[in-house]
Amino acid sequence: MTVNRRRLYSDAMAKALNGGQPRYRQLAEALIGDISRGRLRVGETLPGELELVERFKVSRHTVREALRMLDDLGLIDRQQGVGTVVRARQSSPSYVQSVRTPSELMRYPADSRLAVVASGIVKANRRLARLLDVRTGSEWLKVSALRRMKSASLPLGWTDVYLLPEFADIVPQIGKRGLMVYQLIEAIHGEHVERIQVQLRAGLVTAELAGPLEATEGAPSLTVMRHYFGRGGRPFEISVSEHPSDRYMYALDLQRGWQSSDTWGAG
Repeated sequence: MTVNRRRLYSDAMAKALNGGQPRYRQLAEALIGDISRGRLRVGETLPGELELVERFKVSRHTVREALRMLDDLGLIDRQQGVGTVVRARQSSPSYVQSVRTPSELMRYPADSRLAVVASGIVKANRRLARLLDVRTGSEWLKVSALRRMKSASLPLGWTDVYLLPEFADIVPQIGKRGLMVYQLIEAIHGEHVERIQVQLRAGLVTAELAGPLEATEGAPSLTVMRHYFGRGGRPFEISVSEHPSDRYMYALDLQRGWQSSDTWGAG
């Protein structure tokens, strides 16, 4: 990239980052615009994460979230030993799950509620850090609860919710106001969900949970892990829910997704 092109690139990016959207989205849109207009050409290497952090005065989380969006759209490749390379000027066709609010990801009956069993601060050892994808030694407020329905005698599942300790004051409200945990955090602390990552895993009911779930040890189960990311890509809530397979179903409705060349970087 020549000096003149670098200046043009920097000026355009700085202007884009003055908008009102989340900064990672602003950064992603600016990069997409530069790629679609040819300021960043196919085969060209993007500046490294640290250079983007320094140049545009954003956090490393912001840069990573912006690059993740470009990667999801098929616009870049991350090559070890080379860096982040522009792969295409337009995104590849994709299919997405269309949801209006994060609560639609939950798929729980309206009359179900969490009943808190225990809560306390835990320090993530290596095993827990790998499970949650967090830093070893980081502290979390762990809230364990059963999810029950008024119309059913058996619990739907067991949930361990890991929260940043600064949100400890919401614990007495869990299960009492008909709100999801993330909704309580939004309402009380003003946090805002920017992204949710959902992981599904088949397993077996453990001996530890067989009693509380009133299920047979070794019966098929479904584990659902959800990471809630707030401003700047910070994870502020992680939930791990265990459901006997005959009591819970997770459904996806996928639709043809928008393309970056159609909706971003225009004008």
